Amino acid sequence: MQTILITGGNGFLGSHLVKALLSQYTIIVLEKNTSNLFRLNDILSQIKVYDIDQVQPEVIFAENKIDIVIHTATIYGRNNEAVEDIVATNFSLPFSLFRLGVKYKAQAFINTDTVLDRNVSPYALTKAQLREWLKLYAHEIKVVNMQLEHFYGPGGSMDNFISMMVQKMLANTPQIDLTLGEQKRDFLYFDDVVSAFVTVVASLDKLTEPFSTLQVASGEVVSIRSMVETIKRLTQSSSILNFGAVAYRPNELMEPETDNSKIKKLGWNPSVMIEEGLKRTIAYIKK
Repeated sequence: MQTILITGGNGFLGSHLVKALLSQYTIIVLEKNTSNLFRLNDILSQIKVYDIDQVQPEVIFAENKIDIVIHTATIYGRNNEAVEDIVATNFSLPFSLFRLGVKYKAQAFINTDTVLDRNVSPYALTKAQLREWLKLYAHEIKVVNMQLEHFYGPGGSMDNFISMMVQKMLANTPQIDLTLGEQKRDFLYFDDVVSAFVTVVASLDKLTEPFSTLQVASGEVVSIRSMVETIKRLTQSSSILNFGAVAYRPNELMEPETDNSKIKKLGWNPSVMIEEGLKRTIAYIKK
């Protein structure tokens, strides 16, 4: 079996990715806090876990033959995290792992990226900077840059936009302040995101360029306003949606240019449409 190192393996995306790949690969998880691996409790005996606060990254490569690195660990900055922590998790750590992958002759580095403008937030800026550095050195190791649209689903963090809206509307929060909601997004159910990564891992030989950017998107863009109104309808909420109460962020992305043709050529297709995905998420949060 090949060995895959996954950062953020206890996160929403990372944990599902670990479980999806476990039957065919040896999985090593790199986490910041290994004291609470609640999403991995049922498979801890089947994986190896390293604590980034206790072990230097090179030790992991020295002790194991790492074939593929998948970077999913992310700090969005939604909870007032220090800029230094955002830079460390979104740029410094993955770039260090990338350089170690080169040194120890890993096959590929798969990066989790965003479609947001680099100037919209510190999170987006660190993502853009990492992307540029990876592209600069991609001649030394194959790089696959996965640009994710907004993904959601059962078990996601409650600061995820969809989960947060569902929670507020199920609670019939009297008034929910929002932007005008004109900005459009491509919303993707998390199962489809996981299957995209699995498809890419299985198709690395088909990606012949040193640096490939694959946009993981359904191809269907809807406005934030439409999405929020759909959530209100499905939850039968009495909440008042106060559109326009919140100003847009500087450099707000108003409509993404979605192009999933490259990843679809590898055999990937989204399978869960928006309304079905929302119904599953609502049912989960209700419990």
